[in-house]
Amino acid sequence: MHITPEKIKEAAEALECTELKSFMFQEPTAGPLTKPGRSSRSTGRSRRSSRRSTRRSTRRSTRRSTRRSTRRSRRSTRRSRRSSRRSRRSTRRSRRSTRRSRRSTRRSRRSTRRSRRSSRRSSRRSRRSTRRSRRARRSRRS
Repeated sequence: MHITPEKIKEAAEALECTELKSFMFQEPTAGPLTKPGRSSRSTGRSRRSSRRSTRRSTRRSTRRSTRRSTRRSRRSTRRSRRSSRRSRRSTRRSRRSTRRSRRSTRRSRRSTRRSRRSSRRSSRRSRRSTRRSRRARRSRRS
């Protein structure tokens, strides 16, 4: 049942009560003309409920903040782990590349040494052969 101002008027006319008339002619935003005396029980209850609601809200906010902070810390640890992995990889790669370059330089040095040796040998052989041929020619002449 919805209370309308018309129903209040009807009730006031029926009862001819001064309280109802004063209520009827009041501004809608204004409070009651006389404040009813509050009992200590009702005030205690309202205080308790307000305390509970504040506790709940603080709990929620702390939970949210802790969740956020844990998420952030997890993210940062993940990022740091990733970066450390990347740095390790890069160091490994650089080491590999240095090893490879060292190997290649060693190989090239070896090959140059070998080629030098072989060229020396071949030049020695050719010298010997030329000497022999000269001797042979000389012996034939005489």
